[in-house]
Order: sequence, then structure tokens, then C-alpha cells
Amino acid sequence: MKFSVGDKMLIKKTGEEGIVVALLDNTMAEVSVGGTIFPIYIDEIDHPYLHWFTQKNKDEQTKKILREQIPVEKLEDKKPKVASGIHLVFMPIFYQVEMEEQVERLKIFLVNQTHYTLELKYEVKVGDELLFHFQGTIQPFNDIYLHFVDWDQMQAIPRFEWRLKETLSTQYATHADVLKVRSAKLFEQIYSVQKNNLATFQYTLLEEFSIKEKERETFQFKTIVPQTKRNVRSVQEIPKYELDLHIEQLLEDIKGLSNSEMLHIQLAELQKYLGIAVRNKQDKMVVIHGNGKGVLRAEVNKILAANEFVDKVETGWLAGYGFGATIVYFTY
Repeated sequence: MKFSVGDKMLIKKTGEEGIVVALLDNTMAEVSVGGTIFPIYIDEIDHPYLHWFTQKNKDEQTKKILREQIPVEKLEDKKPKVASGIHLVFMPIFYQVEMEEQVERLKIFLVNQTHYTLELKYEVKVGDELLFHFQGTIQPFNDIYLHFVDWDQMQAIPRFEWRLKETLSTQYATHADVLKVRSAKLFEQIYSVQKNNLATFQYTLLEEFSIKEKERETFQFKTIVPQTKRNVRSVQEIPKYELDLHIEQLLEDIKGLSNSEMLHIQLAELQKYLGIAVRNKQDKMVVIHGNGKGVLRAEVNKILAANEFVDKVETGWLAGYGFGATIVYFTY
């Protein structure tokens, strides 16, 4: 194969590329590879262009095979989120002192592992001194970094004062309390974090919101309720003469909801349509609560007994409903 001085060449055996710098005779040439010049037999070198072309086609074919043969990753079914409560989480930040780890500060987070949308009011105090204050909203299954407390301040046993309110329903009570972490307990938590190679420790503030105790409505004058039927103002105000409280009738998806949360939703639906019935001077309504363990039935009876406009109820076996319904009669 013919070569000229300055031609690019490829050493067949090693695949190294270089340049022809001299032709010694018909059988040998001097080549430069990586700055090193040495003699080589001409039949041991080749022009690199064919190699470039075949390598390019090989790379393209490899890419094509990879694109066609790599299986599409199967998406796993989304697992329902499990509610575990509302937690105040502490993350110790360590520093090294003479081969020993010591705590410099603690970062503090609020973790909302519930289906509730929270309104949080939070303060940290040492004596009368306010160290930190926060007030805001936290969405379901979200967490928020609040602040940090120096280790020396933690030794003074600060008070973590908190108040939690559910923002989307007036049925739930507001919960508030004060958390104090005593020094002995704090050292125990830090030791557990180091021993078990953990990042944080936590305190559960609240597992479930409770429903407000329904206060019996008292009216100074019966005329507060119009004596004539009011027109239905919107689709939401249309009264129901048969109200089915089975949770499947109220929600399309109940995955991840606790029994307490489902009960709250059912009772809120009952309160809503009792109010609509009164505003529209409805004479009666059938409330379907089912049999089950009797928990929903008992709570329904409590609400009906506390309603000013419920005249009487009819229970027992009812045609078409069995023992799973209650007929409510109203008076105005």
C-alpha cells in the first residue's frame, strides 16, 4: 500500500494512529505516534479511513440495537400513602472534637404524614425569650424545615409550643400543646441516633383530629326559620329525601383513609344535608347508615338528638332498608 510523507496511518496490530514522517525504502517507513518517532514495516500499517468508516457504522448499529432492545422500565403501581400522624422531627448536626462526635445544633422539621391540610402556629421559647415563630399552611404528606436550635440552647429546655387546625373543614377541633425535651431524654435520643446510625429522632404531636363536640343550637325566637319554604339557591342546596352515608357513595377512592377519617367525612355529609333540610323546611328524610359494628349508627343518633328541628326518628326494620336506616321527621 502506498504512503507519502505526511499521510495519516494506523498500526494494524495495536490500532494506534499517527503520521508518516519519512520513507526509508520500499519496505520501511518512519512514523510518529504520540510524539514518538520509530521505524516500522509498511505492511504493518494501513490508512485509517476504512477503520473510521467501519467504526462509525458499528457505533450507529450498536446505538440502534440498544434503542430497540433495552426494555421499557415497567412503572410500579403507585402505593397509597399511609397516614402515621404529625411529627416534630429533630436532626442532630455533629462536629468532630478529638476523635469524638459532639452535637453542634439540631435542625427541626414539621412532618405532616396525614391527609389533612394543616394550619400551624409554632413558637419556641426559653423562659420569656422567643427564639422562633412560624405560622403557615402545610399540605398533606409534606414536610417543612422550621429552624435550628443550638446545643447550648437545648440544655436550657426550650418550650416548643404548637397549635394545629384542619383548614378544609370546620368539623375538626383545634389541637394545641407544649413539648419540652428534658436533658436526660435528649441525651438518650442522641445516643440512639449514633448507635443505630440514624439521621433523626421525632416526637408525634398528633395522630388524628377529633371532631368538635356539637353544641346544641338554641334559638331565641322560632321565627329565625322562615315560615314559608325558601327557594333552592344552588345545586348544593338541593335537599335529599334519601341520604346514603356509605363511604363508597361519598368518595371514589378511599385508599389510605383511616376509619376515623372516613367517619368524619360521613358525619360531615349528614350535618350538611340536615342543614339543607331545615333551610328548605323538609318534612322527613331517610338516613342510610348500614349495620356494620354500629359505630356510624351511634354517631348519627347523637347528631339527630342534638338537632333542634328533629321531631322524632323511626328505627328498627324498615321496608326496603332492613335495619340499616333511620327515618328522620322534622318540626318547625
